[in-house]
Amino acid sequence: MTSPSASLPISAFLDEAVRIVGQDAVLTTEGDRAYYGNDLFFWDERVDPLAVVRPTTREQVPAIVRAAVSHDVAIYVRGGGMSYTNGYGPALTRSIILDLGGLNRIIEVDPLNRFIALEAGCTWAQVVQALAPHNMVVDFAPPLSGSHSTVGGALAQNVPGGMQGVLGLELVRANGDVVRTGSWAARINGKPFTRNYGPDLTGLFLGDNGTFGIKLAAGLHLKHRAKAQVYASFAFETYEAMAATMIDLSPYDFITRRTGLDPYESQSIAKVSMKDAVAAAAKIAGQERGLTAGLRAMADMAAGGLDFMAGVKWSLHLKVESHSERAAEDGIAIVKTIAAKRGREFPAILPRAREAIGFSIRKFLGKDGERWIATSSMWPLGRAVEVAKATEAFFVTHKAAMDRHKIIHSYVTNFGQHYFLSEPCFYWNDKLSDLHLRALSAEEAARFKSLSGAAETRAMVRTLRDKLRDLFFDMGAVHIQIGGFYDFTKAIEPTTLRLLEDIKGTLDPTSHLSPGKLGGLKSKKVQNHEL
Repeated sequence: MTSPSASLPISAFLDEAVRIVGQDAVLTTEGDRAYYGNDLFFWDERVDPLAVVRPTTREQVPAIVRAAVSHDVAIYVRGGGMSYTNGYGPALTRSIILDLGGLNRIIEVDPLNRFIALEAGCTWAQVVQALAPHNMVVDFAPPLSGSHSTVGGALAQNVPGGMQGVLGLELVRANGDVVRTGSWAARINGKPFTRNYGPDLTGLFLGDNGTFGIKLAAGLHLKHRAKAQVYASFAFETYEAMAATMIDLSPYDFITRRTGLDPYESQSIAKVSMKDAVAAAAKIAGQERGLTAGLRAMADMAAGGLDFMAGVKWSLHLKVESHSERAAEDGIAIVKTIAAKRGREFPAILPRAREAIGFSIRKFLGKDGERWIATSSMWPLGRAVEVAKATEAFFVTHKAAMDRHKIIHSYVTNFGQHYFLSEPCFYWNDKLSDLHLRALSAEEAARFKSLSGAAETRAMVRTLRDKLRDLFFDMGAVHIQIGGFYDFTKAIEPTTLRLLEDIKGTLDPTSHLSPGKLGGLKSKKVQNHEL
């Protein structure tokens, strides 16, 4: 990313940006540049951008892209800011953050043809709200942080379970061209009702970390909300037992929510109070359709009370959905038979509470404001027990150092039709960033804003996280949210890497879009120039 225009003063670009989006939408103060350029972790290699540009219409974005490239300014794209893998933090000083939060319009909801078209800056909470009158949902589970996370951000980073429900995209290339994919690309009355129209260009831009193109809008597949939901929770003595149970449950697609928690998470799960969790569960119990489901919900709550997680070590929380109560009951019966082989059932208050609470970013801190960071990994289902054992061994090896720095570890575990996800997390005492404080309630922000920094402990967390990532690399893990943390370009076959470099060279030959992301993927032209 160098050209004769690199010698141009940055003021020339900023003047052009102001002309395109207006003075108020170009932020240059030190505080704004630091806030928008940071995610949920500390990154030594991250630098502040020269400016933050916040377009409010899709038409403004191509003009900004052309202006930035012509002035040799790199573009890093931000959605809701909930990355924890350095997904958008600038690696180059001559750069901007392109914040797409202002592109937040629902373009069209078409229940008959089963799609919603919406701008990339829409939050997942907006999606749920737009679909509620139609009793419909999108075809994959949105992220837990959906009150803040945007559709465009999730599509750029990927979510567990895949994104087959993404029917089409509208995006901007580095040359400023606006491109649509799937049936949305049809010249006559194009609508995003199917992804399968010629080569799957939609898939090319999913999980690209913004390195191939900047997402302006998306079309998502819809389905009717299931008529019946039933919940179950199970306790296990070991991670291995829970992982083995996940393998056994994986063939059953009627299980639509699957969350495994370690002892720390199981006991501190109510990061709101237990009273609030039980109240949330009561709300869900009242909504469960059918006498059997409703009676079970109330019985679970009566049995569980405020201590429903007492004595639980590893826990697995499941939701079964179907077109009828009888079918859901049949499904949960299968689940219980399988889970009972290694675990014991206890009141299913937590998955009901999760359903009632909906989206929450409170998970990104410990219950007393501790900093949090995760290291995600995805595996073939058959390796779940092996991964569980290796991860447990890692923490045994590093226990002394963690105890010395009062670092706590935990796990969030999930499984789907074709994957096992293990996401170990670290918690430690440290100062909170402005990103955290602005996202918290006023009460909690006031409570936690005075927490002091802990540079030595933070450095140890970075070291441990890097070692855990490297362990997963050596074992052959794959990842979502690659960003600037996972070494994607070294993890894939050389011939695949060359193909991606060729694609990058076609779409962004001078590597102005998110340079350093997706494992540092560059076009061959830029590599040759650097040599």
